[in-house]
Amino acid sequence: MSKHQSKRLSNRYLLLSLVVALIPLLVFSGLYDAYLHQLFNRITNEQLSTRVATIQNEFQANLRERLYQLDVLTDELDNTETYKIDGAGSLSAELQALLRIQTDLKSVYGIAFFDEHKKFLWSFPEYAYSQSRYAQSLIYPASRFEEAEVYGPEKYSFDRPSSVLLLKKINTSSFAIEHAPYVGIILRFNSLTAIPKELGVEGIYTPFLSVPGNRLFDIVGQPIDSETSISKSYDLLPKWSLKLRQNMEQSNPPSAIMRYWLILLVLLTAAGLLLLHWYISKRLNRQLDNLIKSVENVAAGDLDSPVPLQPGTELERLIPAIDRMRLQLHHVIESSVEMERQASLGQLAAGLAHDIRNPLTIISMTIRTLIKRESNQQHSEMLIMVEEEIERVNHVIENLLNYARPTQPTLEKITLLELFEGIRALVDASAKIQNVIIRLECDPTLEILADLSHVRQILMNLILNAIQAMPTEGGQITLFGYKKEGEIILSVQDNGKGISASLMSRISEPFFTTKSTGTGLGLAICHVLAKSNNAELFVESQENIGTNVQLHFKNDRIEEDKYE
Repeated sequence: MSKHQSKRLSNRYLLLSLVVALIPLLVFSGLYDAYLHQLFNRITNEQLSTRVATIQNEFQANLRERLYQLDVLTDELDNTETYKIDGAGSLSAELQALLRIQTDLKSVYGIAFFDEHKKFLWSFPEYAYSQSRYAQSLIYPASRFEEAEVYGPEKYSFDRPSSVLLLKKINTSSFAIEHAPYVGIILRFNSLTAIPKELGVEGIYTPFLSVPGNRLFDIVGQPIDSETSISKSYDLLPKWSLKLRQNMEQSNPPSAIMRYWLILLVLLTAAGLLLLHWYISKRLNRQLDNLIKSVENVAAGDLDSPVPLQPGTELERLIPAIDRMRLQLHHVIESSVEMERQASLGQLAAGLAHDIRNPLTIISMTIRTLIKRESNQQHSEMLIMVEEEIERVNHVIENLLNYARPTQPTLEKITLLELFEGIRALVDASAKIQNVIIRLECDPTLEILADLSHVRQILMNLILNAIQAMPTEGGQITLFGYKKEGEIILSVQDNGKGISASLMSRISEPFFTTKSTGTGLGLAICHVLAKSNNAELFVESQENIGTNVQLHFKNDRIEEDKYE
């Protein structure tokens, strides 16, 4: 139920997140697109109008400059012989030089001379114009420009470039002639078509020049199909106009591209929110599942397994708190169990001491008396065996009393090296029987403050356990004494069989033993005695390598006692 509820909440959170994130993006995208489209159209139209006006002025200024050239020439060409079919021979050297200068411009091919009936006479230079080209220009209607007429261009040909004839009637006031002839300037047609090329730089529009005869030419003077789609048209001269074709793939405003980016951003945002929601949900579910499993394990009684830490997560503060609760609960339960165990064992020990030990004492005294009086050797040996068994039972009861009701420690300074040497003397005989060598490594000045009998009993139990754990071929036991990080450590280290990992958690339990004749109280008594002397006992062991048991005493107690 809670899982489904969580899922529903997650879906609601996702939906709300998407709505909150996507609606502003969509609104902003629409408003931005509309605003930018209007702004683009306004700016584009204003720029286009300005550029077209510039081109119109430039086109007419170009023709006006050519008219000025004609005016300059007609002022000098006042010889009536010039306006005849063989007029080229009447030119003086100075006039030829003047004509050559006027025709050296890139946009001018030459100068043409006509009679009063606009009949072509001759041209300078001679190859600049011809009757046939003039005839082709007359096919199309002329356009009026101020005091002149514009003819052409003639039909497009691959053999020669097209030209335009700007024809003007000369002023006859400077010389006597009955009918005024005409002078024309022959212009490169592509110099006129190239004028609107600036409109095609950005690629939004392609400019064309429309000329008489419903003909279209591009900016290099190449003919274009007249059925080409035209968006805008602007007049340049009568029958001459500027045509613009809009390139739709290039004319999209920046807002269109921005709109695509905004749509992509919206989609990426939605995908990102979905992925984020999926990741967070999966992460939280995994963390909660682990936490619930750990809490269920604690509830089931597993207080030894720590709650796994998950650093950098949302539960980083909760998990340590739960783990502390587990440790405190473990400590409380262990303390309660230990107190109950101690109380039960205390009552048991008291009962054993009263109900068993006293009769055993009487039986033991009787056996000793019988041994002294018995003359039969075989009977005497049997009585000695009975006495030993009574002593063993008494030893078990003694261990039980030591564990259940340990005596209060009498603290005194103990020199570790002397302690080690005394213990080695006591167990040396047993060690030699097992082919075990006992080594000592200890600073002679090292001292502890503890109960001598307690520490001796602890070390004796540990050493005897180590001897019993040795293989038949023997081994080595080392007693260490050293200082480390404010503590004095007593260590009993052997190279015996070691303890398996499966048994390590139970070795300190009372009455737990792997020996056929053991009581299982030895190590438990060591822990109790160590605790009563404000020390801690640690066991490290690896199977088939050996065991290291360490007894840690706080060094500050020794230092305080020195100053006292």
